Amino acid sequence: MILLVNFIILLLLGVPISITTGLSTIVAMLASDISLEVAAQKMFSGVDSFSLMAIPFFVFAGDIMLKGGASKRLIDFANKLFGWITGGLPITAIISSMFFAALSGSSPATVAGVGGVMIPNLIENKYPKKFTVGLLCAAGSLGIIIPPSITMMTYGVVSEQSISELFIAAIMPGIFIGLSLIVFSYIYSRLNRQEKLPFPKFKEVIVSFKDTLFSILMPVIILGGIYFGFATPTEAAAVAIIYSLIISIFIYKEIKFSDIFSIARKSVITSAMIMFVIANSKIFSWYLTFEQVPTKVAESVLGLGSSPILILLAINVLLLFVGMIMDSSAAVLILTPLFLPILTNIGVHPIHFGVIMIVNLAIGMLSPPFGLNLFVASGISNMSISDVIKGTIPFILVLIIDLLIITFVPSLSLMLL
Repeated sequence: MILLVNFIILLLLGVPISITTGLSTIVAMLASDISLEVAAQKMFSGVDSFSLMAIPFFVFAGDIMLKGGASKRLIDFANKLFGWITGGLPITAIISSMFFAALSGSSPATVAGVGGVMIPNLIENKYPKKFTVGLLCAAGSLGIIIPPSITMMTYGVVSEQSISELFIAAIMPGIFIGLSLIVFSYIYSRLNRQEKLPFPKFKEVIVSFKDTLFSILMPVIILGGIYFGFATPTEAAAVAIIYSLIISIFIYKEIKFSDIFSIARKSVITSAMIMFVIANSKIFSWYLTFEQVPTKVAESVLGLGSSPILILLAINVLLLFVGMIMDSSAAVLILTPLFLPILTNIGVHPIHFGVIMIVNLAIGMLSPPFGLNLFVASGISNMSISDVIKGTIPFILVLIIDLLIITFVPSLSLMLL
């Protein structure tokens, strides 16, 4: 009760989630006469993982590609391919987001990287502002679904599941969600008779393809290396840094050697924030386990009945709610130890549950009141948060339908394993 009360009070006071989890746990540990040396040990062991080294590597590689002009090249090529058909510009935004997600591993970064170019472009071509920001918030959510996903790596470490298998399992759900957003955008554009871009010349398409080829190859190299067993995710992330530096400095020539320090500084700050969340969440989840909370929660949930469908629906509702108010990495660290034993007990594959959890939290990224994508899109578009929220509602409904399909059709996630 001390842990729970402190946690809620700190959240209501607006204290960052990383500090909230750590501080509320430390207060509870003091009340339980547990040495704070244990807290230090658990925090250190929480980030002392070879697999977690992939996080700063992927963050650095994504920042290099963003600064190096990869996003604008991907968007230009997608525009040439799809801009001339009905709903072409929204489709361009979605496909660009899917590719950028495979470079950044971050949902807010995807919204910022693609939205900075596409939001003004869509509005200029007479797409309603609310639709535009809702679309970019939804497409940006793919940043934590399509591998390499930082949140997926966190789940792999906590659940002790193969990160490579998690990445592979997330490929088809990520593509499925992207296709559902494309279908919705096409229907919307057709019903509203939105304008199309002129049909491009063949030469323009070829030139754009050549210009963006090296950007497209990066996710192919990363995921191909992991899928065929040539590299672990951490090794693939290190390769991604070298590759992104080569193409950004020597091929695109949009960054110089002197820019590397400032890019690295930004990546270090981002990585430190993520690791701080993980370290504090680790002692929070350890204390919950110490007090046998996962066992008690499992007994309560199983008391709802033996129906796997009912249990999965209940957990999905809770995950959606948590995703609205909590950082995705922190949510994974806190809730995985609670729910994984329950779901494995009713026959749900741990890899499949990882995908279910990440998709839930991705929807939370564009859901009020604290969805991070909402604030990023608001800043880019200069729209109020309330207007951005109104724009996301239709897309949230689409994503919830996708979530239900992913939840109750396990083969969609497990077919490539």
